[in-house]
Amino acid sequence: MMPKTALSMLLLLAGMVLPILTVGARKAIPPPCSQICHNGKPEKQNLTYPFGFSPGCPIQLNCTDDGDALIGKFRVQSASSETVTVTIEAQCNRSFEAIANLYGRNYAPIGKNSILLNNCTQISPCNLPNTQVIQAQYQSLCETKNMANTGMSCYSEEANNYSIKFLNRSRLSALGCKFFLSSMSAEALNNVSVSLGVQMLQLAWWVNGDECECSRDADCVRLSGLPNGGGNGFRCKCRDGFLGDGFLAGTGCQRAESSPGRKKEETLKVLTIVLPLMVLLVVSMLILGAVYVIRRKRKFAEVLEDWERDYGPHRFKYKDLYTATKGFRDQELLGAGGFGQVYRGILPTSNIEIAVKRVSHESRQGMREFVAEIISIGRLRHRNLVALLGYCRRKRELLLVYDHMPNGSLDKYLYNQPKVTLNWMQRLRVIKGVASGLLYLHKGWEQVVIHRDIKASNILLDAEFNGRLGDFGLARLYDHGTDPQTTHVVGTFGYLAPEHMRTGKATTSTDVFAFGVFLLEVACGRRPIKHGHTEDVILVDWVFSRWDRGEILEARDPKLGLEFVEEEMELVLKLGLMCSHANPLMRPSMRQVLQYLEGDLPMPESSSVGISSAGSTVAHREGFDNLAFSSSVAESLLSGGR
Repeated sequence: MMPKTALSMLLLLAGMVLPILTVGARKAIPPPCSQICHNGKPEKQNLTYPFGFSPGCPIQLNCTDDGDALIGKFRVQSASSETVTVTIEAQCNRSFEAIANLYGRNYAPIGKNSILLNNCTQISPCNLPNTQVIQAQYQSLCETKNMANTGMSCYSEEANNYSIKFLNRSRLSALGCKFFLSSMSAEALNNVSVSLGVQMLQLAWWVNGDECECSRDADCVRLSGLPNGGGNGFRCKCRDGFLGDGFLAGTGCQRAESSPGRKKEETLKVLTIVLPLMVLLVVSMLILGAVYVIRRKRKFAEVLEDWERDYGPHRFKYKDLYTATKGFRDQELLGAGGFGQVYRGILPTSNIEIAVKRVSHESRQGMREFVAEIISIGRLRHRNLVALLGYCRRKRELLLVYDHMPNGSLDKYLYNQPKVTLNWMQRLRVIKGVASGLLYLHKGWEQVVIHRDIKASNILLDAEFNGRLGDFGLARLYDHGTDPQTTHVVGTFGYLAPEHMRTGKATTSTDVFAFGVFLLEVACGRRPIKHGHTEDVILVDWVFSRWDRGEILEARDPKLGLEFVEEEMELVLKLGLMCSHANPLMRPSMRQVLQYLEGDLPMPESSSVGISSAGSTVAHREGFDNLAFSSSVAESLLSGGR
């Protein structure tokens, strides 16, 4: 119960301050644009003005019963201050007229998108790698749905010239296409390690008008020569230190809570308005503050989220991590990825060397990926997995603390020509170690863990050059004996299994496929896809061609010279082909893989696993020509960006 004296003072203070608040309330005008769906639910994407679902919104969207925002029939993934990203799921029989939904009064596809089409009367150049391979994959996919003569085409603006603002709708229509299959959006198509944004499309948006209608503390971006009439428009963006949509008709801009300017304004407000009430306020706040602290301490004592309660003992203090990394100095930066930076550090109390992964603020999926790594590897213990020591949360700071791997990632020893080159014995030890760690994830733990991003850059080397599998940001778990429920295609270009695109489901077999590509990568010292002047060389095809000519050992990394064991090299290369089989039923399990590597199980005859001189592990269907193993590449092009 609150003391009577404190209650009386509070009522008196409320009587004095209420008129001031009432004046402010009269000035508030409810926004004409609603972000509430027709069913009364808030939409999932947290959209702000000018996006909404009422007639007063410049960009009026549709909404599903589940709260997903739609442009036409395409689901909105996210919206930024400049673009809107929508999902274009791959469909063989989607009418070409569906593209019209992507050109509205206030939005249009930007120039860095590429459109996949079908049954076109005209052919256009396309800024995509391995277009022939993509065509073969889509052809196979559509033929399984009894589609005749698919004839896939691809349209994009001038190659590598993203200065072109919008996709030209007239040139698209002039191709005379019947079907609209899917789309791709990417910043860099020539980097093998990039996860491409496939089955996605980015739209630029604007508000029509010649005059900017931006609020105070917002910058106006004027746009001209817009599609759909070539008129003028604008966008508003709050300046640094301010939050909001920036529009007069929206929420405008408000100072961030931590902004020095905001604190200064609050101080001035206290001095000019509340000064006459200072004595009364101090007395009231002392009494009410004491009551508040006591009640808050009781209510929120040791309150943690469920997943933090199990992992609580390993929570680091932010101050300790800040000191360990010397204030996250650039000199301590080990590398950067899609979700943040990794810093080297030394804990001040124990002098233990650590690696601290600092998740980016800009990442909309940052918290989800952060929690995924905590749950996925927080309790995993294996000598060939990078050990997670703990974590830290501070406001919007998300940090993971790992064992430090002094020799960095494996890919720099394969491609960056360091002073130290891994010999064959070290490479084979790395391969066996990663295989052992992957077997533990699939079979040795209380749940099945699907890694979903096995590649050389995610293999870290300790002081003795032992390989450890890391980066579990895309990992998924499910109980033994159940069916995995993953339906989103994610991963890295060149490592995804062909069935992944058709089902969107990641399994232990898709991990085996990626491990097979990794085996060839380590043995050959080549990336999964090597871009050439005339055509791209796919590693699996290239190794198979060497095997088919009876010279499989010629595929080895030339940096090894003659310092290798022929039987071991041949075993690794053939096992890589076997794991990269297009049919998941023909791939071995990780237990069998480890038995082959350790010599506890003899390798089967090549013909029994689909490797023969009559064909490769990818059955030569009509229209595939010589694209052995290439379905894996086409599949990887349909991976969602991490």
